[in-house]
Amino acid sequence: MIKVQICLFAYNLEQSIASCIESVMENCGTYQYDLFVMINGCTDQTYDIVSCIADTHANVHPVHIAIGDKSNAWNTFIYQYYDGHSVAVFADGDLTFGQNAFQHIVDCHLAQPHYNAITGFPWDRGRNSKQMQHRMQQNHDLAGGLYLLSPLFIQTLISHTVKLPVGLIGDDSMLGFLSATNICSGTDLPKQRIGVCVKAVFIYAHLSPVRWQDYKLYFRRRVRYSLRYFQQLSIVTDLKQQGISAMPAVAIHGTSASLHQVRWRSSHLIFDLISKWMIDRQKMRLHPDSESASKSLS
Repeated sequence: MIKVQICLFAYNLEQSIASCIESVMENCGTYQYDLFVMINGCTDQTYDIVSCIADTHANVHPVHIAIGDKSNAWNTFIYQYYDGHSVAVFADGDLTFGQNAFQHIVDCHLAQPHYNAITGFPWDRGRNSKQMQHRMQQNHDLAGGLYLLSPLFIQTLISHTVKLPVGLIGDDSMLGFLSATNICSGTDLPKQRIGVCVKAVFIYAHLSPVRWQDYKLYFRRRVRYSLRYFQQLSIVTDLKQQGISAMPAVAIHGTSASLHQVRWRSSHLIFDLISKWMIDRQKMRLHPDSESASKSLS
């Protein structure tokens, strides 16, 4: 009998977590599953809401994590809650899901078990979403909203003690790289190692032009995208050159941001510059002596 473990990431989602969990439970089909809600760094009522749901659903497990960090939550699930043999599906707690989305992604794995990972599919009629859909089908990118990692691949990750760096933005991009390269094996074969399940649909809420909070959310999102760009550029380059041993425990330790890496002639410019300033400031906090030395020489 196939058993499924679902890892759901939640950070300050008191407004959406109940509907997300309901959507998960409605779309697992006939598979038996345990749902682990990784409630990381929440300062709202997310944990209380999930705990109330768990009181009446024995297969829902709220997991309280003090650090508000998705990559750390991923590590916690893999090394403390994954049972070593179930099919593991990962999803974001601010989404809802299409009909039988979780059944479809597990079915896809069972039909094509050679894939290290299988990505779900974003559903929307907007231009950006259609571009993302096309890119995923062409490149076999991994979407962080909904994806599956095969038991064999997870066992390989664990045997190599692979953990995502704390503070990493873009767990999906890093896991996509690790899946496509078979953990830095020297080959990069996303189409052979990452499957795309177009029936495993995840649905995200639109930002509204009439809500001020959504403007702030959009701005923060764009800054995070730029931070992810610099992180991936630095860390993945080191992994390609040195192998999996180059994976830093903390993202900032492996991240740099130089002016020539800034995307000057693009809509990313202002966000790249903000992100570069943030990265440089973190670096100075980590190495205050080097900053003092540079001032003494100037």
